Amino acid sequence: MLALVTGGQGFIGSHLCERLLRKGHRVRVLARPRSDLIYLKGLQVEVVFGDLTGDGDLNQAVAEVDWAFHLAGALKGFHEADLMRVNREGTRRLTEACSTHAPNLSRFLLVSSLAAVGPSPGGRLATSEDVSPAPLTWYGKSKHEAEGVVQQSGLPFTILRPPIVFGPRDRDVYGYFKLAKAGVLPVPGRKDRSYSLVYAPDLAEGILQAAECPEAVSGIFNLTGPEVLTWSELGQKISTALGVRGHVLNLPEFVIRASGKFADLAAQLRGTPQIFSSQKVIEMLAPAWVASPEKARRTLGWSAKTPLDEALSLTAQWYRDHGWL
Repeated sequence: MLALVTGGQGFIGSHLCERLLRKGHRVRVLARPRSDLIYLKGLQVEVVFGDLTGDGDLNQAVAEVDWAFHLAGALKGFHEADLMRVNREGTRRLTEACSTHAPNLSRFLLVSSLAAVGPSPGGRLATSEDVSPAPLTWYGKSKHEAEGVVQQSGLPFTILRPPIVFGPRDRDVYGYFKLAKAGVLPVPGRKDRSYSLVYAPDLAEGILQAAECPEAVSGIFNLTGPEVLTWSELGQKISTALGVRGHVLNLPEFVIRASGKFADLAAQLRGTPQIFSSQKVIEMLAPAWVASPEKARRTLGWSAKTPLDEALSLTAQWYRDHGWL
């Protein structure tokens, strides 16, 4: 199979490229011009430079592909329109290119997010794929809109919703590793907010299994690990993986909200949007982000294979080996 991976040079995308190559597939990566390709070093992939928003020829990227894995997208922006332009309209451009220039396409797989459906009710109660979407943030709304574009495209599709993703090469949860190494485990707001997680190599395997599964056509699947943790529980496990003692620091919600507004102002002054913002605070202070992996297990035959403690230890070791910790 010839597989297109948009954003294949990134954190999750590079793990997927590795998994595809190990299975004997050919891989083509769509990357923005001037992208850092360090995670593709040594991999036998074809790189096509282009941009989902109109800079570059998507027709060349999709030509003759059998699978299209759409992972690229925007996580941050100063306005909702910034995310819609990439996540919704960029997805529309890609599906249109596939419709006209990928006659062999057997599946279009959109890697979406739990943010597209919104938070779970609270505690360890899990949401399923058939819950009515209620995204909270610009990012969540743009991913929900992207899902709609894919569903209306006329292409054979599968939509995948991962939760928090961690593992080698990740820079988001990495921030918590750095704090844990310093002995600090910040917990935003209430202590009982719970979260699902998935280890990136396990997620990559789930994405590939979805492509290989005929029953996954027109389906939506949560790709989550079985564990449900609070931030303090996760922090303690990360501390154990690092071999340090962590001390929980409870941060009142008003402090988090104020920090988000300050981050917005600082980003405006710098002229560059940042991941931590008032939009991210909305997600942080939601009741919970817990999803059930049962449908993926039942239909795809997939479950996250790496035990959480082992996954955290492998991640910590990668950070050490690469000088991040």
